[in-house]
Amino acid sequence: MKTLYFKDYRKTGNDAYDLYRLITDLGTKKDVKIIFDKDTYHVNPDFCFERCVNISNHGWNGHKRFFALFDGMENIELDFCGSTIDVDGVATPFGILNSKNITVKNAVLENKKTQFMQARVIGHGDGYVELEKMLGASQFYMRHDRELVTDHYQCFFPIFNSIEYNGETGEIEKGTGDHSFDQYLWNMRFEDIGDNKLRLHGVKRYPPIGNIIIFSGARRLGCGFFCEDSSDITLENITIHSCHGMGILAQTCHNIHLNSFNTLRHGDQYYTANADATHFVNCTGLVLVENSTFEGQLDDALNIHGMYTRIESKTEHDLIVREVHLEAKGIRILRDGDRIQIVNAQSLVPYTEKTIEKVEYINQDIIRLTLKEGTEDINIGDDVESLDRAADLIFRNNIVRNNRARGMLIATRGKTVIEDCYFHSSGSAILFEANGEYWFESGGVQDVTIRNNNFDRCKYSKWGGAVISCVPRKAIEDGKYFNKSIKIVDNKFDLLQETAVQFDNVADIEFTGNEVTQHTNDFEPKITLNHIGNAKIETNIKIERLDENA
Repeated sequence: MKTLYFKDYRKTGNDAYDLYRLITDLGTKKDVKIIFDKDTYHVNPDFCFERCVNISNHGWNGHKRFFALFDGMENIELDFCGSTIDVDGVATPFGILNSKNITVKNAVLENKKTQFMQARVIGHGDGYVELEKMLGASQFYMRHDRELVTDHYQCFFPIFNSIEYNGETGEIEKGTGDHSFDQYLWNMRFEDIGDNKLRLHGVKRYPPIGNIIIFSGARRLGCGFFCEDSSDITLENITIHSCHGMGILAQTCHNIHLNSFNTLRHGDQYYTANADATHFVNCTGLVLVENSTFEGQLDDALNIHGMYTRIESKTEHDLIVREVHLEAKGIRILRDGDRIQIVNAQSLVPYTEKTIEKVEYINQDIIRLTLKEGTEDINIGDDVESLDRAADLIFRNNIVRNNRARGMLIATRGKTVIEDCYFHSSGSAILFEANGEYWFESGGVQDVTIRNNNFDRCKYSKWGGAVISCVPRKAIEDGKYFNKSIKIVDNKFDLLQETAVQFDNVADIEFTGNEVTQHTNDFEPKITLNHIGNAKIETNIKIERLDENA
């Protein structure tokens, strides 16, 4: 492997442009290692790579900027030797497209121009809360008694939500959600009272003095890493302090290894990533996430799923299907030769399997599928799911704490192991979720083992129904189950609320060897069961059958 040193190319004082020249000069060369001296590298988005891409769960498709872009490359390693990458505006630090065996390690990612403003509650009055601005105020502008956020290109967006953290513990404030004042922000009025202070009028709830409010435009204008149609990706010793979207969004990739891939707070900053720390869409092979800490991100530590498409029409051998959700369009989730299953849109239970002879992507919405076996037994209005494009998942020796929403969303058909982790999440620590009517995220789990984890006072806020929860389906089918096998063994639960586990629509469950304790004594712990096939449960807490009288 040839070794290059970025210092030899750092000629202009513009780090983005110098790296652009280096990578462009590489062309299609293989087996190259690029070493960066430990330093702070400033990224000017005006000089970054640009590609037209469709990034799932990030709002808008179109042209995006990248600091380091690997497109059609193989056997490339970047070692930043502990450097900080400081993005000055809207850009994704790393893009990995159509590439193989790419490694990035030893880097810290920061972006001080994300769409957040952090403020501290300093007082209350009759119908108003007084706030002191802390971080991010330069991105916010007052217009028409409303606080508006702008990105680097002067595109104005109204602030969307307010996330509240306890000023002493650093946790999401107990019992809160996305609207800290029990009122939508667009129904309230901001007043700039000078001396770096604001008053917010029209509140219905008064957050405790000293608590921290994160005002967010909630627009995901980029991410830390975007990976597509690539294989054998290794990200090691990466820390993300802040970014415009998710820490990593990987779609249609094969084999991803995250080792010490962290979202960590920095200084007085309570937030990190503006959404999930890690997110995987229609990936294959093995997704391995280990030795990592996820805190402060404004959504889950991990989300892994496939994608349903909705059947619009059919002929004898063809289906016209639609990629439905606004933030999940234009992604090449189906390929020639793939095996698919057709599922009932309400129950998500499959009723037939087919083979794709040919895929034609007409545009970012509509796909034409030519099926080898024909379409006679397929119902228009149901959903299509790939049987071939699902990854195995190993999530081990990780810490999840002090973030908005859940710990993990699991919706992959691959074998899943979650072990030796610590969870202190404001919502469900682990949520089994898929739906064929809104997000269209697919994946009834087949083989899940959750073992030797510590679930420490999880589900203390408004996201999810239990510490570990299976979201109920809108419809069930007798003798058929959306999820196959979930084993929860040898874990520790310290409960703040009554429901430890909510099993719903699962063929085989096991709950054995777990230690369940209560953090307070004002409730009776329980496990709930609904539409369950075989059950092996060994516990001294209450078991409640929700379907007994169905």
